[in-house]
Amino acid sequence: MTTQFSITIPAIQSSEDQAGRRSMETLLNCFCREVAVPAGQVELGLGQADIPMALHALMAQGAGRVLQIRLPKLDTRLAVLVEKASMTSNFRYRSLVFRKQPEEGWTPLSWKNLAQLLLNDLAVRFETPFNLELLQQIYESVSVTSRILASKPKAAKAPNSVLNAYLESEQSLLYGHPFHPAPKSRQGFSTSDLEDFSPELGAQFALHYFAVRREFLMQQALDGQTGCEHVVAEHAPAVIAIHPEFALVPCHPWQARYLLEQPLVGNALADGRLQNLGQLGPDYFATSSLRTVFHPENPYFYKFSLNVRITNCVRKNAHYELQGALHNSRILRDEAELLKRQFPSFQVLLEPAFMSIDFNDSDREANLAVIEGFGMILREAFVNRLEPGVTPLLAGYLFGNHVPGRLQLRQLLQQTVISRGLSLKAAATQWFAAYAQLLARPVLFCLFERGIVFEPHLQNVLIGIKNGAPCQIFIRDFEGVKLIPGHPGHHLKSLPERVRQGLAYSQEQGWNRIAYCLLVNNFCEAIHQFDALLPGMERELWSIVRDILSQYLRQFDQPASKAGIEPLLRGQAIPCKANLVNRFHRRSDREAGYLSLPNPLPKF
Repeated sequence: MTTQFSITIPAIQSSEDQAGRRSMETLLNCFCREVAVPAGQVELGLGQADIPMALHALMAQGAGRVLQIRLPKLDTRLAVLVEKASMTSNFRYRSLVFRKQPEEGWTPLSWKNLAQLLLNDLAVRFETPFNLELLQQIYESVSVTSRILASKPKAAKAPNSVLNAYLESEQSLLYGHPFHPAPKSRQGFSTSDLEDFSPELGAQFALHYFAVRREFLMQQALDGQTGCEHVVAEHAPAVIAIHPEFALVPCHPWQARYLLEQPLVGNALADGRLQNLGQLGPDYFATSSLRTVFHPENPYFYKFSLNVRITNCVRKNAHYELQGALHNSRILRDEAELLKRQFPSFQVLLEPAFMSIDFNDSDREANLAVIEGFGMILREAFVNRLEPGVTPLLAGYLFGNHVPGRLQLRQLLQQTVISRGLSLKAAATQWFAAYAQLLARPVLFCLFERGIVFEPHLQNVLIGIKNGAPCQIFIRDFEGVKLIPGHPGHHLKSLPERVRQGLAYSQEQGWNRIAYCLLVNNFCEAIHQFDALLPGMERELWSIVRDILSQYLRQFDQPASKAGIEPLLRGQAIPCKANLVNRFHRRSDREAGYLSLPNPLPKF
């Protein structure tokens, strides 16, 4: 019997309706996972008596199960049809959301009504003022998503099919983080900025260049490594000619506008310490983070500061993050040979240099704003590390991208079916097993054996694809990489205190970060996508994860790995980041706590 794919293509709607509906689904999943399920306020049944007539009609067609959410503080109930139960609150919705209050019938909710209702519940539940800023971020996220969905896809202009496929994966995240209340919020972007700089709209643009007197150039690089100044000069447009006493400093064009409004920058331009050269040279491509850019002929990505709040944070390179990225690169360069022997298909993209401008001004706050505003980090590109025939794709493109991601995943599985002569289900099982092995084992090894805490979420992982299947993993972005004190070679005590504070994690913090990023943000979403394509695969794929964890523990049996993995195998809950609650309380990422997610690993 041939296994068939299952993809539900929504009826044609306006882009605003599609964006609003996806926002509603994301908000409900966040609320269920973080609030209602832990509080015991969710019921899932095949047909409770008191439900909307519209849901009765859908139930009669075999469309799913009724999910009811109680909001006791507001004396309100919600009801919606979902495809099936989900231990991790990855519900797939099959109807509108209905609300019922005392002495009233069931009424359908718009996405705006639902957002206001859920935030009102949080305010009453936590005895905290209503978070209007978060509501505005949700509205803005829907507006941005609507604009993205209404646009016509732009073909990438990279020099070959491999880089075109890679760029498409970076620039096609239509909906964003599936468990964030405002995944496309970009506070600080105007409508024209959105058009000019959004990767989802095919953004590519020339960089904005400044020239600064060398005594104010701030830069560091790994020993024996080419510094930022030389890389920038080598890849700058030929039309730029500057005095030898000056050095080039590139910026994201939006950030250049922001910096030109800063008084200290204005003073430096006026007295000749700084020159504004403007936007020049070839176009660079915006990647999924918005602030990191790529050019096919440059062996490095440029990770710029961007003083725009994107989801949780203003995306600037803090002064301690500049030095922290370099320190992490030094450690991982020293670990490279060991990692290559143990995990030859696992590649770490180092960040071996940074640059900025430091005017040493007596106004320390203004001077720090300049350092962080001009801060740029070099990140190694993957081009010279690709095995023959391999195409790198962003993991979030496949697993964090709703229906469009499923369509891309289906194409890859069909290639695997053809190249290996497998059934669809066998191809999916082998595909996921290969991916999970390639990523999980080195990430766990670095944590437990070397005290290095990666952040392997969907936006930090590139999957090397050959003949439709995974064969390489690239991990990137050292902003979230932490170090557990006490491991040889970390040299944390040699660092300035603020840098050390930004890097140091306890063993518990490290495990929480890995458990969330790897198992929840990454594998949970991957399994959800596979199960949406081939219903009924969820338990089998979680069994693969369980086997990988068990095999790792047998090979690397030591106290830290046993303390982390064994409780999971016994069914202990998984640490999970609470994006909705954290944003509601306006917590920074470092202050964000973890909730306990029911463990989906099968028990044997």
